[in-house]
Amino acid sequence: MSVSSASDLRYSRAPWHHQTTPASPCHGSRPMHIDPSQQPAKLSGGWSCQHTFADHTSWVRSVAISANGRFVASGSGDKTVRVWSLQTGQVLQVLRHESWVRAIAFSPDSDSLASVGNDNRVRLWQPQTGRLQAVMDGHTDWVRAVTFSPDGRYLFTAGQDNSIRMWQVADGQSLRRFNGHNHWIRTLAISPDSGTLISGSQDHSVRFYRLNGKGQDMVLEGHTAEVLSVAASPNGWLVASSSADCTVRFWKLNSGRQITEFKAHPAPVNCVSFSPDGKLLATASNDKTVRLWHIDSGKLIGVLQDDGGWVWSVAFAPDSRTLASGNWQGAVKIWSR
Repeated sequence: MSVSSASDLRYSRAPWHHQTTPASPCHGSRPMHIDPSQQPAKLSGGWSCQHTFADHTSWVRSVAISANGRFVASGSGDKTVRVWSLQTGQVLQVLRHESWVRAIAFSPDSDSLASVGNDNRVRLWQPQTGRLQAVMDGHTDWVRAVTFSPDGRYLFTAGQDNSIRMWQVADGQSLRRFNGHNHWIRTLAISPDSGTLISGSQDHSVRFYRLNGKGQDMVLEGHTAEVLSVAASPNGWLVASSSADCTVRFWKLNSGRQITEFKAHPAPVNCVSFSPDGKLLATASNDKTVRLWHIDSGKLIGVLQDDGGWVWSVAFAPDSRTLASGNWQGAVKIWSR
């Protein structure tokens, strides 16, 4: 897909048009060019696994790193959230749910940690002490996604009741409900200026909800399977979405226009995450890898092999040189370069 506006030129150098990747079970997408001489073992890009945290007894569905760079949190099918020291790997807190934990998120000031899961509830914790700050009820089915507003005042959650809820963090009050999707909502993100809430759903669509009344709500179509992850770029220009159709798509945040798509993995892409400096996109997949893509050039610069099965989640640290991933076997891996 061509890029026509001047503001897109930063991303137009990416070689999306090449089609040299072998066919896979994911069809109908345009794969990104990968140099066949670069085998995955040689494509680390200087990244390596520094630590493996293996205290969970079931899969790790979600990982997050605090904005102050001190903590890693992981949510698991063993009904716990664990908070670790990023520096030492020590388990600092074990926070318990009544059922599987599907998603977690740190507040921007690193003082709160939100967790959601199959008990239909939203929990807010103090990660340093493990104190339960609030329990928010309102969802009528499993909750699969959670994110804070950039100023930390609001929390957004979504799940299998096909709705998004907006909560006030200070008192746990439910402020607003967003509808539109006709199937489960799998993922949420919010733009850096707090102006747009972004959701991805089992109904194959991405939606933009304009929160400040500026611009129109949008439904973005193109994925051919459920949308598993969305992320907004740090500069507020782009939204990345990933899907069980094995593709990643880039959309303009202001217009909703699709800039490009590429086949990122030969299996479903469970998570996308921009580095805080905006230079990299990390993708995590059922093919047991985390892949690192250079935004300006569009090149695949790293393939991080995970021997723990499907990789569900990936998150960058504030330094953009460290990331965490969570896998099917219940391990959290810390990678750095």
